[in-house]
Amino acid sequence: MALDKYTIGQRYGKALFDLATEQGTIDAVYADVAALQQVFADTPTLAATLTNATLTLEQKQPILTSLQQGATDSVKNLIQMVFDYGRMNEMPFILAAFMQRYDQVNGIVHAKVTSAVALTTEQQQALSTQLATRLGAKQITIDNTVDEAVIGGVIVEANNLVIDGSIRSKLAQVRQLLLG
Repeated sequence: MALDKYTIGQRYGKALFDLATEQGTIDAVYADVAALQQVFADTPTLAATLTNATLTLEQKQPILTSLQQGATDSVKNLIQMVFDYGRMNEMPFILAAFMQRYDQVNGIVHAKVTSAVALTTEQQQALSTQLATRLGAKQITIDNTVDEAVIGGVIVEANNLVIDGSIRSKLAQVRQLLLG
């Protein structure tokens, strides 16, 4: 039975995380994985290029070498193994699984915050502190998106939870009460 990309990502990501933890190189591997994740995000055709059967190994080797350059041995070996097994299309899932496990173990939560205007650094810090308390996290990273339709307040999405404190939703509730 063929495994889906998510399952493959989870298995390889967990293996890399466990190996890096065991070797005491977790922070260095985290930095490598974050950089590699950015490369794959910036170059959407990279995985397809590395799995393209019409290209020779000699044509692919310089790309592999550049991906491995400066990386920890664990990450170099991961890249080579995933390439050798023809699973480069799954690499983004592997990297995401590693990052997810790292965040989980270290109590890091990523929150998407939508507001009518960009939040100041002070507002982001205050919101981060409140969210950390509410979600039981050690650290909150905020990705602030501006949407004028929110009118005021914020909409927070984190850990499969949506907290809608926007004026738009409050107005919608009042409207429902008046009409309903």
